[in-house]
Amino acid sequence: MKIFRNLFFISFLSVIIFSCTDVIDISVKEGVSQLSVDALINNKAETQTIKLTLTQGYFDNSAIKPALGATVFVFDQDSVAYEFKDLKKDGIYIYDAKNKPLNKIGKQYALYINYGGEEYISVSKLNRVPKIDSINYEVNKLPVKPANGPQEGFQPQFYAKDFEGEGDCYWIKAAKNNKYFSKATEIQVAYDAGFSPGSKTDGLLFILPIRTSVGRELYSDKDTLKVDVYSITQEQFFYLQFVQQVSQDGSLFSTPLANIPTNVVNRNLKSIKKAVGFFGISAVSSIETTIDKNKAKPKK
Repeated sequence: MKIFRNLFFISFLSVIIFSCTDVIDISVKEGVSQLSVDALINNKAETQTIKLTLTQGYFDNSAIKPALGATVFVFDQDSVAYEFKDLKKDGIYIYDAKNKPLNKIGKQYALYINYGGEEYISVSKLNRVPKIDSINYEVNKLPVKPANGPQEGFQPQFYAKDFEGEGDCYWIKAAKNNKYFSKATEIQVAYDAGFSPGSKTDGLLFILPIRTSVGRELYSDKDTLKVDVYSITQEQFFYLQFVQQVSQDGSLFSTPLANIPTNVVNRNLKSIKKAVGFFGISAVSSIETTIDKNKAKPKK
């Protein structure tokens, strides 16, 4: 009888579970579309780009809409204006910096955007950046075949020294065969020569994990490697740390997603139209090399 009671209970429970299949329509109130600003520029004498788009609803799967018809300027601390124009009418505003780069180290730069009758502003500082001294690489073999890159190859690292004076911040980027490691989870930033404030790395050589971060995967003979060190403000350092954290924080008990902070504000503080995104200006130090197996150091 006990077996029959258990079978009856299981059958009854199955009826309850599989009968609960009603579709529930959730009504989500559509928010106000916001201006999204991607304005990370640098001191190179090349085309600088500011991308403006519009945010859209969570369940809106249509293509991202560009913000057209905006007036975009960057002003330096000496009141020199640099106009960014949307020449292709695609929301990508460009400035040709070949003849007049934005390269006044230690000076502040202000972003001004007029869009849809609203004025948005932001301020950043062009900080100093150290010279990259060299790149070397050693023979390495991974215990298992990785998803990307070879199992056997060369592990590179770069050498650069932080300036004396606490608080310099940097963004380290690397390109393998002209393709940058550009995922949010691959962001590598440094505070002085370490990972964070208080690490007591002021004025030192960048620590080993930061130096080897340019080797996201092993390199092969004849591969090319380019390393860029960007100077960034402390505000941008924490912004990029937050972007990286949110992008990889996907576990069951992870911190709930939060809005990524922005340093772009509407001049009219009473307006319901806000902006998202970030404005930053960087000085850049770069070095390139081609992997040569005959110059590789043996694995220690």
